Amino acid sequence: MNTQGSVVHAPAGFLSSSSKGQTSHDEKHRFVGVRDPRKIRILQFHPDLGHPRRTNNRVLPPELLLLIFEHVYADNMLNEEWIPCNSQSRTQFPFAPAAVCQAWRDVLASVPRFWTRIIINLDTTKLSHVDIYLHLSRNLVFEIIVTRDQRIVSQSRTNDDEGARAAAVMARIIPHLRRCKSLCFQLVRSSSLPALRHLNICAPLLERLKLQCGIDDGEHPLVSSEVPEQWRFDAPALRYLFLNGRNFRDACALHWVELLASLEDLCVSRYSGGKHPTGELHLHDVLLVVDRLHRRFERLQMLTLQDISFDGTLVQQDGYDIQIEAMSMQSIDFSTVRTIFASKNGPAPHLVHIKHELAPSLYHIRLTQADTLVLEGPFMRMAEAINIWDGNCLSIKNSSTFNDRTIRDIYRSWNPDKLTSPSWSRLYIENCTEFSADALLELIDARGVAVQRARDRDPTSQAPINSLRGLKVHGGPPISPKDTEAFKEKLPQMEWHEAATGTRH
Repeated sequence: MNTQGSVVHAPAGFLSSSSKGQTSHDEKHRFVGVRDPRKIRILQFHPDLGHPRRTNNRVLPPELLLLIFEHVYADNMLNEEWIPCNSQSRTQFPFAPAAVCQAWRDVLASVPRFWTRIIINLDTTKLSHVDIYLHLSRNLVFEIIVTRDQRIVSQSRTNDDEGARAAAVMARIIPHLRRCKSLCFQLVRSSSLPALRHLNICAPLLERLKLQCGIDDGEHPLVSSEVPEQWRFDAPALRYLFLNGRNFRDACALHWVELLASLEDLCVSRYSGGKHPTGELHLHDVLLVVDRLHRRFERLQMLTLQDISFDGTLVQQDGYDIQIEAMSMQSIDFSTVRTIFASKNGPAPHLVHIKHELAPSLYHIRLTQADTLVLEGPFMRMAEAINIWDGNCLSIKNSSTFNDRTIRDIYRSWNPDKLTSPSWSRLYIENCTEFSADALLELIDARGVAVQRARDRDPTSQAPINSLRGLKVHGGPPISPKDTEAFKEKLPQMEWHEAATGTRH
């Protein structure tokens, strides 16, 4: 884009004739070009960052500042997309440099591209600044994140006005939704999130919609038990949909999700269960939507279920053909997990990820055929679940129960009569420190013996008999140079990163 020819129109209340923000009537309707950015005066952009500092920046001409900011902008982009960021960070571009001084803000405001990712913090961002940010992006496609300041949230003991502030921000976003590419709300309570049934609008460019919360405390105040008679939220380009449980329940009632022809990633989270006047959320609802999406469009690749207590887990007896690449179940009751796989009659997902904060038993969850199995968190009877799984890559994350005993239980319970047991050839371990290198070396040796025994028993067998060939440990226990050499002799691929020292082997 040629920034030399860009023009920004300053709305009323946007320009200031002094550092105190006093605005003259004549300046309110002035057009400002990039060649003379010093004519524009902008309000303090990011209250998070305090008052502008006094700096000696007048020696830098606007053209040089613009060149510097272009480089910073480029560092935040990848393939013409904003790189994912931490919305809590105080160093976000362009908000952080805009808080340095008026001259910097003037130059930044002259380039609409800089303002195509907007981060709204309900605890610190003024409503008037929301209007400014939306104006600065001109007619360009933009993405917006609405969030909370976690430091303020953690210190607050009262039920603040999160819902009212979120509604006020959403009211300002709605007129610009036609050019919005990504809309993300990351709030504390479900009742504060925008209600899906009130997004009665066309959003032709919207690719990502996130309505997520930390706790499920009930409905949005405007949600009633009656489904709207005339409702049309048109988002034909939507690829990533992340909804809290109540909004997803509404999406099912409105038969909306199953019409999203471009949908690739679906996440349903935060639902506390129980009887509700506005309806219930059943496991049947989720699996039915996934099944229909697959049959109609064959685009859905990822399904995530997180922190949901379904009102009912009964499913149709004939099962569901949930043919997707990846499935992630996080903090889900294990009877629900078993039901999902028991009801499945199609091929297994390529990747299955199970995460839990507690230590439930993995027993009797048959995860056969999935190529990659990711187990995250503490689990009881982990070895039994691993040994009835027939995939290729095993990944263990953040698990205090992955220890020497678990490792030994894995290889001691291998079935000597099953030639391909186990078939996995890659092991990834992340942020686990309760095991030892000795136990892993024993597992590798035991696997070698099992493979050789299987080959000796049936030399003509065409069945795949895999040795353990790849080991990657990140955030693991210390390892001696002797053990390092032993791993490298036994495995074609080996990486080891120690959690305590940061040493890599």
